[in-house]
Amino acid sequence: MVSLVLVSHSKSLAESLVGLIRQMAGRELKIGVAAGAGPDHEEFGTDATDIARAITEVDSPDGVLVLMDLGSAILSAEMALELIPPDIRQRVRFCPGPLVEGGIAAGVQASLGSDIETVCREAHRALQPKAEQLEGSVEGVAPVVEVAPPLEAQDFHQVEVVLKNAHGLHARPAARFVQLASKFDAEILVTNLTNQKGPVSAKSLNALATLGALRDHRIRIMARGKQATEALEALRRLVEDRFGEPVGAAEGGPPPIQPVVAEAEVEVQGEEGVFVGLPVSDGVAVARLYHYESLPPMVPHDYTSDPEAEWERLQDALEKVRGAIQARYREMVARVGPEEAAIFEAHALLLDDPDLLQPARRLIFEQRYNAAWAWQTSVEAMVAQYQSLDDPYLRQRAQDVQDVGNQVLRALSGESREKIVFEYPVILVADELTPSETAQLDLEHIQGIITLSGGPTSHSAILARSLGIPAVTGLPPAIKRLSSETELGLNGFRGRVWVNPDERVRNELEVERRRWLEERQKLLASSLQPAVTRDGKRVEVVANAGNLTDAQLAAQNGAKGIGLLRTEFLFLTRQTPPSEEEQFQAIRDIGLALKGQPVIVRTLDVGGDKPLPYIPMEPEANPFLGVRALRLSLQQPDLFRTQLRAILRAGALANLRIMFPMVATLEEVEQAREFLSQVHSDLESEGIVHAWPIETGIMVEIPSAAIKAEALAPAVDFFSIGTNDLTQYTLAAERGNPHLAYLGDGLHPAVLRLIEQVVQAAHQEGKWVGVCGELAGEAEAVPILVGLGVDELSINPAGIPKVKAILRAMTMSEAQSLAQKAVKCAKASEVRRMATKFLQALGVGG
Repeated sequence: MVSLVLVSHSKSLAESLVGLIRQMAGRELKIGVAAGAGPDHEEFGTDATDIARAITEVDSPDGVLVLMDLGSAILSAEMALELIPPDIRQRVRFCPGPLVEGGIAAGVQASLGSDIETVCREAHRALQPKAEQLEGSVEGVAPVVEVAPPLEAQDFHQVEVVLKNAHGLHARPAARFVQLASKFDAEILVTNLTNQKGPVSAKSLNALATLGALRDHRIRIMARGKQATEALEALRRLVEDRFGEPVGAAEGGPPPIQPVVAEAEVEVQGEEGVFVGLPVSDGVAVARLYHYESLPPMVPHDYTSDPEAEWERLQDALEKVRGAIQARYREMVARVGPEEAAIFEAHALLLDDPDLLQPARRLIFEQRYNAAWAWQTSVEAMVAQYQSLDDPYLRQRAQDVQDVGNQVLRALSGESREKIVFEYPVILVADELTPSETAQLDLEHIQGIITLSGGPTSHSAILARSLGIPAVTGLPPAIKRLSSETELGLNGFRGRVWVNPDERVRNELEVERRRWLEERQKLLASSLQPAVTRDGKRVEVVANAGNLTDAQLAAQNGAKGIGLLRTEFLFLTRQTPPSEEEQFQAIRDIGLALKGQPVIVRTLDVGGDKPLPYIPMEPEANPFLGVRALRLSLQQPDLFRTQLRAILRAGALANLRIMFPMVATLEEVEQAREFLSQVHSDLESEGIVHAWPIETGIMVEIPSAAIKAEALAPAVDFFSIGTNDLTQYTLAAERGNPHLAYLGDGLHPAVLRLIEQVVQAAHQEGKWVGVCGELAGEAEAVPILVGLGVDELSINPAGIPKVKAILRAMTMSEAQSLAQKAVKCAKASEVRRMATKFLQALGVGG
């Protein structure tokens, strides 16, 4: 397979691009990174020595394709060729394609096994879809010419299907379409019948992008050749199954945007002074109106005599804004969690976007614009590009570009943005709020938010929901003509706004607001208390975590520990393994964040379907049944010992336990424990402080481990059941296959019987059992798992309050009765119906 090397002036840009390419092309693709300059590569620049290293590390017999961002990167790459051996040098090819779009296109094409010429050609064409969408041309980029075949249409078999996934043939769905099409010995063409674009090759990611195929568009797939019939059937199923997305899910974002309510629809008949908009954040508020006006930054339009100084001014402003965004990110993680705060990570990436920086630099050095004028011009061009797109979800990203652009302009002008503070409760009315403005709201006094535009999927709407502020959008300009003394009533559940509500309406709103606040506070407060059933049975509710931020959020939400710490975050998206010291510090910090609560550290769970670039592995026909998890660790003793040393050292400072993943036999447990014992002896002989003895358990993910649990129980301190893998192995259905989704239900009676068997075997030996798979956080599964005797539930941090509420509403005897009925059912659907009725009877929903 052809390897890629990404050469960039920005380390963060290149690392983010690697993650994006891997989402599209898979983890088998080798990607080298040579980005940034300076000791830690944190400075902007490129280094020929580093580029040579990256090329050598990912060298492949099929060739290495190098993509670069700016002109000086090309010079560095050319110098790097002189530093590598001649036999490697002859396999290296420089590609003139754009770094981001070209990298994605090249990654997908390389993952299909294409030769280096084809991979380079796809990367070089990568700007064409953007050019076609903007109905213009891109200088220097040869157009992709995809014409209908000269043969008659009857030479092709064909099917027509309607795209029903959230964003049509965008990004990941298009990559899956190309990957599937390329498996067949057939020529395959696709036409968008809705907008009459095409036909284009189904095996070209860039060509598919030119179709502009969105949700509800009808496409025609044509195929001819040896496997034409099979190809059409597979592609038809892929499209009809929404590319594996659940119904209503949005690819990389929220559901499709509903149209904003028109002004003519706003007045509600029979209710004077009531506006109806789109509900974007639940809750109720009654307060005085406050008009918020966001004035654009002042930008002088004069020329400079010192372009170098202006470029330095712009760099200083970018760095200042980057620091402010990072600080805002940390603050928002603490307030609303990492998922919603990730908005600001995206904002930070915009500061390094070459599509913003390069035009601004040209304007400064070639046109002599001052820094602010050049930056404003570049930002406005990108905003216009987003606003011209047909897809409303993508159009809303223009707001993020404008938000970041304005922050840089204010940094250049010296304007300061103070926190929006009020002396009395208000309902804020604005044309639109940017994410940075929403994040600076004075929560003590802002009771609600009303915007004229934005939509339910705008980032400010997402933040409003996360902050618990009721919000409505899509109201008409008429609301801006109201005086600041006007009292408003707002219902974020229904999207209604009352102007000067009368006494009856006001009282109703006040009652509803008190009820909403009390319920919310009760649920959050109770999550910090132990989870005890009505008849006194305590169940430990802990959290799954993949990094320090997850662990901190878990503690805030009332987790009594970490039931699964995934250590893969230390090993993935890098070209060399983490050192013992790196692992020690990261695991120590997570342990300390839980302040004495137990943290179960799972040893490395990669390999097979999740390969590491620095561990040579042979391709496997079925990686899910191959060398992965504990099997890989036992075959890589140096990697395994390093991780065990780090965990034992961190365990001297925090309450840690160790868990081995994917155990199939007792022999594997014995081998792993022998490794652990030897590492303890080594640390002891070296005089290094570490935890010993340490609680050690295994994940039960393979049916053999569940069936022979009575033999494994004496050799471990605990079991943790990974229901995701246990379900797929029990039902022989790969969980990532959309065609087998109906077999992926962890509440299948066969899976429940295995869980019951594990619990019984463990309890006979006085050992405890947890569940750390997705099933532990499903409302319908909670009473059944506890009824089967599970002692601990490890779930995503956000789900802790809900799970604890369910546990407090039931008795252990009720749960046991439900569980015994569940294991006797014939189908998973029967179990779910029964569990839903059980929850409804408890008054906690289904």
